[in-house]
Amino acid sequence: MLEQADRLARAENKTVDELANEAVRRYALEKLVRYGRSRAVALGLKPEDVDRLIAESRDQARSR
Repeated sequence: MLEQADRLARAENKTVDELANEAVRRYALEKLVRYGRSRAVALGLKPEDVDRLIAESRDQARSR
């Protein structure tokens, strides 16, 4: 596995550490997106609700 990572890093002109960091960031983002989708489904939210909910949240924050 380390040999593959080394070859890939060289092919992409990166270090193995840079590849590992990128992989962890992508994994964390993917996990967060999956969590968000599951919560949206549980709450019955649809994509068209997002803009309205963001606006409502910002309005509430401003009024505090």
